[in-house]
Amino acid sequence: MPSYILNMKLITKNVFLFTFLLLGTFSIFGQERFNGYYEPYVKVGYDVTNNFSQEFIVENRTIWYDKERATFEMKQVDVAHFSKLKLSDKNAVAVGLQYRFRENFAKSRENELRFTEEYTFTTKPKATELEHRIRAEQRITSSETSHRFRYNVAITRSFNGSEIKNGNAYMIGDLETLLTVAKDTKPEYEQRIGAGVGWLLSDLLKIELVTEYRLSDFTQNLVHELYFVTGLKISL
Repeated sequence: MPSYILNMKLITKNVFLFTFLLLGTFSIFGQERFNGYYEPYVKVGYDVTNNFSQEFIVENRTIWYDKERATFEMKQVDVAHFSKLKLSDKNAVAVGLQYRFRENFAKSRENELRFTEEYTFTTKPKATELEHRIRAEQRITSSETSHRFRYNVAITRSFNGSEIKNGNAYMIGDLETLLTVAKDTKPEYEQRIGAGVGWLLSDLLKIELVTEYRLSDFTQNLVHELYFVTGLKISL
């Protein structure tokens, strides 16, 4: 049997095992504190020059579990744009603009305009790509402006050889810590951990499947959240 088929079976088994372990954890903490979401996205990126690139992202968030019941309810749609400047082989900066549509799906929610500033530091020890990312975000709604600070460390590793080639699958893992502050509310802390797989189908196309577990506002109003994320990445 070809090695890539064996790798795919191992990848799928590990992703499902990770998911079931998380679901078992939620039953311990209590279902009333658990929300489940499905989040598909499409990302289109292209190089303007050797050091400057842009990308456009469209994604939506659908609730599949809320308030102790299974459901299927659209929560929001996001449209975003990022411009990225590569300073060196390891360092890059980026700025982003995002708009989140919420009022179309729930009159009690407010639409959000978001500005993002980003710095990334990337290394490639052996067959692994390790990325450190720092983000500052200004999230603006009609009722308040909040500031969120994010630190993410992500690992990408090929399952075949020392680099990801066309037709290869690869492992994805990341850990992110977030802090949100606003004038009239207490600071909110959030922790996220994700694991998944991706496939480089061609030079133009990637598909990624990720399971992400979040501890939302864990110092005050703890909520456990499970996300199933599917991504289609197009490089022009």
